[in-house]
Amino acid sequence: MTEALQGPQREHWLRAIHSEPRSLLTKGAWRMLDRTQAHNKPLTVKWVFKVKKNEDGNLDKFKARLVVRGFEQQFGFDYNQTFASVAKAATWRILLTVAACLDWEIEQMDVSTAFLEGDLDEQVFIEMPEGLVEYFDQHPEDRPAGFSTEKICKLIKSLYGLKQAPRQWQKKLKKTLKSLDFRQATSDTAVYHNPTTGVIIITYVDDFLIMGSNKEAIQGYKARLGEIFTMTDLGPASHFLGVRITRDRNSRLIYLSQDAYFTRILKKFGLEDCRPVKTPMERNSLSTLQPRDNGDSASPEEREDYSSKTGSLMYGMTQTRPDLAFLLSLLSRYMSNPSPTHSRMIKRGLRYLRQTRDHGLVLGGVKKDPESAWSITAWADSDWKGDTVTGRSTFGWLVQLEGSTVSWRAKRHETVALSTTEAEYTALSQCARELAWTRNLFSELLLPLHMPIPLNGDNQGSLKLCRNPELHQRTKHIPLTEHHIREEVEAGNIDVQYVSTYEQVADGLTKPLNAVSHGHFLEAIRVSACPIEEAGRIIWSTEVHDDSVP
Repeated sequence: MTEALQGPQREHWLRAIHSEPRSLLTKGAWRMLDRTQAHNKPLTVKWVFKVKKNEDGNLDKFKARLVVRGFEQQFGFDYNQTFASVAKAATWRILLTVAACLDWEIEQMDVSTAFLEGDLDEQVFIEMPEGLVEYFDQHPEDRPAGFSTEKICKLIKSLYGLKQAPRQWQKKLKKTLKSLDFRQATSDTAVYHNPTTGVIIITYVDDFLIMGSNKEAIQGYKARLGEIFTMTDLGPASHFLGVRITRDRNSRLIYLSQDAYFTRILKKFGLEDCRPVKTPMERNSLSTLQPRDNGDSASPEEREDYSSKTGSLMYGMTQTRPDLAFLLSLLSRYMSNPSPTHSRMIKRGLRYLRQTRDHGLVLGGVKKDPESAWSITAWADSDWKGDTVTGRSTFGWLVQLEGSTVSWRAKRHETVALSTTEAEYTALSQCARELAWTRNLFSELLLPLHMPIPLNGDNQGSLKLCRNPELHQRTKHIPLTEHHIREEVEAGNIDVQYVSTYEQVADGLTKPLNAVSHGHFLEAIRVSACPIEEAGRIIWSTEVHDDSVP
């Protein structure tokens, strides 16, 4: 606090500091007690200062937050359960696709001091926060009777920093939405659905997306939530979790991009002016991918730089960039001891990002019959013994809703596959699990699906295994859990279908591709340049890329 108040931005921080006690007192966050009344050792607190920036990296506001040192808590004394869910990325991509196709309204709200809304179940005590004396000197009307710095505070609300704070907020939110006739989804417990009005609320801690066809109902729920919680109405959704949401309602399309985030990470690593490339990996790069020699270790600085670059790209991949999935599945295996080759490869990934930083997912499209069932198509593929060190294979799968890519994964197998059939069968089985979850989500949200769901593979032997227990001698060692897909096929939930290797969309999740094949891959998964919206107009980037770079 001293450093903040002695700096050139003192007045900004002072206003931020004074707004925090006001929020705490308004919410009734604590009750002051004599120290002898504490049942547990009081926890210490600290001030956390942050300059908050908007999605474009510009200054938004100065924030000062009073935070409990939660690491001082003891399980069974001042906290018990801590789990709290957040919306899965696949969930909100699916629902944004539905909203785009049906031209639903998509509104956004933010809860101010969300954790202060949660009520504590345990008895938690904290030391008197620093700065309260100065606050009460300037705002004597807020000073409680008998105030003394020798006293402690018993928390009534779940202050930031407490291990159970996210859980208590989610419990309060669930209770509130239940009173408004919303049902919590089991497939994703951060999603709530009102079966009467059809309105869906997606929650990610304090960020809400509210969507549906009933505009009046949405506005009514927003008003009601604003009465219960301290909330900011952000209007039509434009950014969610760092992802830019751009709508072209005439074409029933939504573009998801992270151009501002990618620009920041390129600048962070000094690569904003690097030479761009057209593919994330060189076609023959796997042959040079080896761990460091025995006894040779990367320096702490090398490990930190490599981990930072990989982690920065990983966030983009999980949100909007399935084209980075194979690269990061591969390079994340070497986080503990990267070699110079690995460092060059992750740098190439950033150079590829320089070429495609305005790229993102394209969701939606005109649905010919809005009342008809939804069409899902899935693709699963695997290489064989692609990892030259362990002999393991890498599988990849992706799921598309009405042609829009909504979920994907690239991962090394946990065991060595003894044949291409086994490797491909495992990939199909892994994808079947995702399809079962997707089917459950649609069922809970009362969205009909075309059944069975087509699951495309390019290996005839693995497709035979999905239908019948053939090839016993070569497959008898396969774990029983992988045969889950056979039950899904028998139940009529999945229809496994053959496609040629050339038509296999998931091919780009299992191996490096040349520039031409990679271009086809991007087209198939609908990753392309995305526009931005300004003043209600769709504006396309005028940035010129160097297409002459191989």
